[in-house]
This record gives sequence, C-alpha cells and structure tokens, in this order.
Amino acid sequence: MSAAKRASLIKKTHSVLKKKFTKVQLPVKDRPILEQMLFACCLENATPDQATEAFSKLQTRYGERWNEVRVTTNSELTEVMSCLPQAADAAHHLRRVLFNVYETHFSFDLSFMAKEGLSKTTATIAGYYKEIPKFVVNYTVQNGLGGHAIPLSNSALDALQILGIVTPKGREQGKVAGLERTIAKNKGVEFGALLHMLGTQLAADPYNKKTHDLLLSINKDCADNLPVKPSKKTAVSTDESNEQTGEEKKTKSAAKKTAKKKAAPKKKAAPKKKAAPKKKAAPKKKATPKKKATPKKKAAPKKKAAPKKKAGRPKKPR
Repeated sequence: MSAAKRASLIKKTHSVLKKKFTKVQLPVKDRPILEQMLFACCLENATPDQATEAFSKLQTRYGERWNEVRVTTNSELTEVMSCLPQAADAAHHLRRVLFNVYETHFSFDLSFMAKEGLSKTTATIAGYYKEIPKFVVNYTVQNGLGGHAIPLSNSALDALQILGIVTPKGREQGKVAGLERTIAKNKGVEFGALLHMLGTQLAADPYNKKTHDLLLSINKDCADNLPVKPSKKTAVSTDESNEQTGEEKKTKSAAKKTAKKKAAPKKKAAPKKKAAPKKKAAPKKKATPKKKATPKKKAAPKKKAAPKKKAGRPKKPR
C-alpha cells in the first residue's frame, strides 16, 4: 500500500470512529507521571471504564502507598483488579513498573522527567524493563509528558491490520508507518482513545457483525481480512485431522527410527589385540640340601656309686 493511500485510510478511520463513538472517554491529564504508567497497565487490554474501576480499587485499598503495592504478590493484585479482562497480565506489568522505577530512582516521584528532554525520558521509561509494553510507554509520553505518541494495544493493531493500514511485520513490531505524521498532535489523544475503543470491541467479539460492518465502512476491500467463525463441522474435522496428523507423525517418526537402525551398518568390532606372551617363569632355584644334623654325643655313663661299707659289730669293751 502506498503512503498516500495509507494516510487517507487513517484519516477516514478517525472520521468514522468519531461518528460511531460519540461518548468516548478521554484520558485524565492531571495524574502524576507514575500514575499515568500504572493506569496504562490497567487500560492496555480493557475499556476505560474497566481500567478506571481497577485503578480506583487499587487507590482505595492501598492509597498512595506504592511501595506496599510493589511488595504485594501478583495473585493478590490480580484478585483486586479482577474486573479487567487480563487481570494477571495487568498485575504483572504494574508490579514490574513499580519495582524498576524504585530500583532506578529509589523513589516513586517522577516529576523531574517533565524538565528533561522528551527523547531522554522516553528512553528512560522504555528501559525500565525489557518486556514493558509499548502501549504503556506511549500512553505515558502522550498523557504524562505531553508528547506526540499514539498508544496502540494489541487489539487496536489487529483492527489496523484488518483494515490494511499496518503490515504483518509492522503488526509484530507494534509500529504503524506514518501514523503520527498523518494524525496531528492536537488530535492524537482523541484518535488514540477512539482506536482503543475499536480494539476492545473487536477483542470482546471478533465475529460480531456490527464490528465487521464498522470495519467495512472504513475499507470495503477488507472483507477477506475479517475473522471468520469456524463452524462446528470444521472444528470437529480440524480436531480429528490434528489427532490424525499427530498419530501419523508418531508413526512416521517411529518408522524413521527403525529404518535408521536397519540402514545403519553395524560397525565391525575392532580386532582384539593379541595378548602379549606371558614371560616364562624363572626356574626355581634348587633348594640347598639341608646339613645333616650332627649326632648328639652320647652321655657319659654314670659312675656307679661305691658300695657302702657294712657296719661291723660293735666291739665289746674290754
């Protein structure tokens, strides 16, 4: 699509949506910069009424004790903001914003950003964490810092892709070529709010006939891009085909494995190394003959005891 045709489609989108949504809710401008970021986390995938309700619940429960919100669990915040369509995502991004703002500045007061250059503050906000939504960054720049950046939610980008204003590549990057150049700065806030209403309506019911008619009134050539509701038969057939393809994949993978096993030649066993010849045992030394024991000397014969003299008769006295 040429740049001129894209620009005319963007202008027509603005005029048609302005007639359709006559009571659009415009953003509040007098919030502090931090609160603009937190409100954007609530608004990204919700209507303004839902976001306002969730944000007021946060303020009622915690007041302005943002550090208490920072240390609260995601599950508890999700419960508080349960009125949002994607409350868990909103709670996650809200806590990440509070955590990284405090870790960066050791304070929740971002009023100093108003005195700095717009490009620098935009880079600071976008650099708080890697997954920060571009919607949150652009909403804060537009409504908190007075810059010209139109916030685009995922559903708003889907609507622009259906209309042919954004390419699939631009849809993935979240960029619309020539958008801020076509829509003047003094109309950017209104156009962003109107486009957000279209996106939330499309996300709530992608197959709604009124939504389709609204899109066709902007671009009659977008009929082929409209979401088509799958019929029950096609849904069943797709489920069956998915099951069959899953089974086929399993069988094919199993067949491939078996084929690989058959095809792969068995590696010849490496020839065993010949055992090294055993060394001959050294001949045993002959035992030295034992010396003959010297014969023991015969004990000398014991001398016979001299016979005792017989006692004579006692001599008679003379």
